[in-house]
Amino acid sequence: MKNKLKNLYWYGFLIIYLEIMYRIFIFNTFLNIDLLYLILFSIPIITFFYLITNLFNEKVNKILVILLSFIITIIFMAQAVYFNFYQSMFSVFSLMNGTGQVMAFAKDIFKIMIGIWYVLLIMIVPFILFLIFNKKIFSFRRLKFKKSMIYLILTVIFYLSTLLVIKLDNKGPYSLNTLYAKTHAPMITAKKVGLLTMTRYDLARFIFGFEEKTEVEDINPVEIIPEVKYNMLDIDFDALIENETSENIKNMHEYFKNVSPTKQNDYTGMFKDKNLIFITAEGFDTLAVDETLTPTLYKLANNGFVFKNFYQPLYPVSTSDGEYLNMTGLIPKEGVWSMYRSSFTYQPFAIGNMFKTLGYKTMAYHNNSYKYYDRNLSHPNMGFTYIGCGNGLQKRMNCKQWPESDLDMMKVTLDDYAYNLNVDTSEIDETVSSMVEKTETEEKEIQHFATYYMTVSGHLNYSRMGNSMSNKHWSEVKNLPYSEAVKAYIACNMEFDKAMEYLLQKLEEYGILDDTVIVISPDHYPYGLKNERKEMSSIVGYDRTDKFENYRTTFILYNSAITEPIEVTKYTTSIDIIPTVYNLFGLNFDSRLFMGRDMLSDDEEGLVILSDRSWITDKGTYNSIKGVFKPFEKEVKNAEGETEKIPVEVPEGYVEEVTAKANARFRMSNLILSNDYYKHLGLDKNEENTEE
Repeated sequence: MKNKLKNLYWYGFLIIYLEIMYRIFIFNTFLNIDLLYLILFSIPIITFFYLITNLFNEKVNKILVILLSFIITIIFMAQAVYFNFYQSMFSVFSLMNGTGQVMAFAKDIFKIMIGIWYVLLIMIVPFILFLIFNKKIFSFRRLKFKKSMIYLILTVIFYLSTLLVIKLDNKGPYSLNTLYAKTHAPMITAKKVGLLTMTRYDLARFIFGFEEKTEVEDINPVEIIPEVKYNMLDIDFDALIENETSENIKNMHEYFKNVSPTKQNDYTGMFKDKNLIFITAEGFDTLAVDETLTPTLYKLANNGFVFKNFYQPLYPVSTSDGEYLNMTGLIPKEGVWSMYRSSFTYQPFAIGNMFKTLGYKTMAYHNNSYKYYDRNLSHPNMGFTYIGCGNGLQKRMNCKQWPESDLDMMKVTLDDYAYNLNVDTSEIDETVSSMVEKTETEEKEIQHFATYYMTVSGHLNYSRMGNSMSNKHWSEVKNLPYSEAVKAYIACNMEFDKAMEYLLQKLEEYGILDDTVIVISPDHYPYGLKNERKEMSSIVGYDRTDKFENYRTTFILYNSAITEPIEVTKYTTSIDIIPTVYNLFGLNFDSRLFMGRDMLSDDEEGLVILSDRSWITDKGTYNSIKGVFKPFEKEVKNAEGETEKIPVEVPEGYVEEVTAKANARFRMSNLILSNDYYKHLGLDKNEENTEE
């Protein structure tokens, strides 16, 4: 017995081993200063686990050690799988609320596990060996009171030492002090101090709450030129600051007061009084745009406004976060479901509410469960009469296949909003099933509408048998020289293409095609094709294996009255959509309150922000995990007249400046949501969205 090791050594080995494996396979790094931080921050966790699993008799202690070791191992394995699925980390909130989503994607999760089997095997081997040999090697005897106190004191000392290190490391946007006290950045935190420490932070913030700290110094005051027209409301921030008692809200007022509003431009009001159909397309990607296979999507993507450098980042809550980016112009808050949280906040600038105040009919549809991601709460709060499978749509189309048909959804919903049916939609279940029939007998009166769709035909699985829409169009893709997954992806998006073809035909038939603007943005890249990214690269013509280029995609902003394509080369992203659309429609809004910027404005360069706070501008890319800025290259003529590529020149302090801007937008997005900030602006709810 005396020769047996304390299980303290087991915890030390297991935790440090798993942390190092996670660093190698997820962050592709090993030896740097962060490794020292990781070990230091792991020590109090190790001693604490040893203490609490040695307080009882030997049998109970052994069971606790095995159970805790299993949980620790599963956390690392689950996070590895999640990262390979979503390129991010799952939070405690998602773990508590996402069981249904996990079950729905069980086959795809299994596919990911098969793809990284060697990583999972490396992670689980120590636990398996421990189960086999623990009796021979380790002791599980109860600690005496005196030793328990010693380990308790050691745990406290080690923990206090981490706090001291945090206090000392207080410079830079991602210092330990910032990550601990001011910012919730899971990926960066896990890379610097370890996954278990990040999990501990996340759990504490889930239980006790956490609010990012406002820092007014993130932005310099701007001068508003009286003779220039801006997209801004008459908000008296000085009065708000003077009368505000909350220091945090006061700092937010100060921040937004000093944000530079975007100027109105040649495109302001271009679509005034037109209709809007806004679509968040499930898994939509440039890969789905083909002149022959998806001709309508090709037509939409290459006419109207054509955005050459549009990116749709993937955030931790995948589709829901993608909708939030598209519909609010804000960055999702990490650790929660932002769209769901928005259900309980004042949303005057949401699409439905903005257009409803102008007398538009505002409808929203989703051809899957209407309660998925709690859309039944969030979408009505954004000003829509919302219908999905389960509260009416199932009476009009087949909602018992997977995935459901976008074409069917378009066929049974278009007449709901294209004409004034004088139907009371307050009781969806009772009225919606008869709407289509009523259009045949009631007088058709054209009215303005702003309609939102969340499609589903492009959803994974990307296989013939795993996707009903892929199977439906399989004969059209079976001979393509691609893998089954890529062919299945294109096939299921052919259903989305058919939906768009039907939409254009009916709008033209009704005589309102020129009077309708169509906006289509992805929710995220098709992560069901993660293993096919090299193949995707050869098809779309750019490197989909690159961290940044993987999110380059197609954004559609189409109006048939635009006879010549308008090309936009500015680097743009999903949070830029709402301010761009509102400017085009000539709506009265405040551009300072959005994290995105008008894509058609030349006031400032574009800024694409990824979920791990990496970013892209027209000058280059910054990888926040590696702390590396890579400038783009430009072509120049050398002395011999030959063309060569050289790095784009970047001003001194540029990386720090843009990083601070990106962090500020993250922080303000979080604070807007957690503080229900818009209700603090003193806006008249009956007038804030009306035209000037």
